[in-house]
Amino acid sequence: MSDSKAQATALTPTLKIPDVVAITVSAVTPASSVFVIAPFAIQQAGTGMIMAFVIAALLALMFAFCYAELGRAHHSAGGEYVYAKRVFGGMAGYATFITVMSMMLFVPPVLATGASTYLNAALGTHFDAQVVALVIVVASFGIGMLNIKLNAWVTGICLFLEVGALLVIVALGYGHAEQPMSVLLHPQVAVNGVMQAAPWALVIGAVGVGLFSYNGFGGAVLLAEDMHDSRGVARAVLWSLALVVVIELVPLGALLIGAPSLSAMVSSPDPIGYLLTSHGNETLSRLVSAGIFLSVFNALVAIVIQIGRVMFSSGRDALWASSLNRAFTRLHPRWESPWLATLFMAVPCAGLCLSADLAGLTSFTVLLIVLVYLIVAVCALLSRVLRRDREHPYRMPFWPLPALLATLGAGYLMLTLLAEASTRDVMVLVGLLAVSVILYCTTGRLSPAFQKL
Repeated sequence: MSDSKAQATALTPTLKIPDVVAITVSAVTPASSVFVIAPFAIQQAGTGMIMAFVIAALLALMFAFCYAELGRAHHSAGGEYVYAKRVFGGMAGYATFITVMSMMLFVPPVLATGASTYLNAALGTHFDAQVVALVIVVASFGIGMLNIKLNAWVTGICLFLEVGALLVIVALGYGHAEQPMSVLLHPQVAVNGVMQAAPWALVIGAVGVGLFSYNGFGGAVLLAEDMHDSRGVARAVLWSLALVVVIELVPLGALLIGAPSLSAMVSSPDPIGYLLTSHGNETLSRLVSAGIFLSVFNALVAIVIQIGRVMFSSGRDALWASSLNRAFTRLHPRWESPWLATLFMAVPCAGLCLSADLAGLTSFTVLLIVLVYLIVAVCALLSRVLRRDREHPYRMPFWPLPALLATLGAGYLMLTLLAEASTRDVMVLVGLLAVSVILYCTTGRLSPAFQKL
């Protein structure tokens, strides 16, 4: 391959570890996790939500070790589908790619629609949720295809403001402490308005919610080719998870410590609003709502950046017809970004914003997320064994224990979700597998680039 052609299909390495961490943590949306996801855990496990999130953090660490080792050993913007291809072969690679692409298709409209509630709360307006979702999805794709270094600054600034909204909760909770610190160590639930010890089954049941709230830290591996030094990929993954856990756990602890009444807080459909109402005012509530909206928009920009990298990698590996492969690997002459690869998903994502069944899309997205976790865990478990020809510069501590625990955890969650999934969701999964087989048999087998991965 000539130098000019190699340059045309190579991303410009401009990011340092802090840049990658800023983009990755932004994609996780810790503020949204605290305000939107955590209340489900509170309703399920009461004050045991904190213990559930701590356990989830330990399980997430196992997945982070898997991402860190695979991201360093199989350095690629393609991420999970490249790992699956190199460890288990072409068919597994295509199936993983279709799964990841589907997950990335559903996440933006789901997040964008939820953001409309907080925009209206911040401005005191009544904008239609679908219109708001459509506008911010289109805007996020417009920003996401710009220069990656500029986007790192944008997401970093927005992340700073997002953390500011969470610091309001921290200040209110710890500054108006109503409960002893011991409440964090003794799980309780409200039964007929009276706090009682929470069964550990409820706490364990809420671990899945906690794991979902941390989801996205592995996205750091998708920016591996944008980094000055690829050796920093593993550290970027681990630092991203560490920051996400701290940013979420500290305000969640403040929520319990600052609650005037634990039973009222646990029983409230909006525990964050309960704390704001108890110790704040309307202006403060609007500012916090603005911070949440900003965090979701920031996440969308970060996710769009990751989408562009995966689609760019798929074109470079010739997973599509030749015309699409050329389009996806075309870099913008000024922005040095895979702009066509990024915009490819804009239309379907915008179209899904008009869907009337976003609740169904949300449940299916969760199913895809857990499936991707399971694939990554199994790849990390067997990569050293099946790919002895490939160096593993970063090696997770106590291998294979972290990878084994990650596999068992993801497998358990996957079986649980499949048991509760609708027939439609199961059929869609089967359909995705069928599409993977067709694409691999018609395109993948003819792709020298994909076969040489």
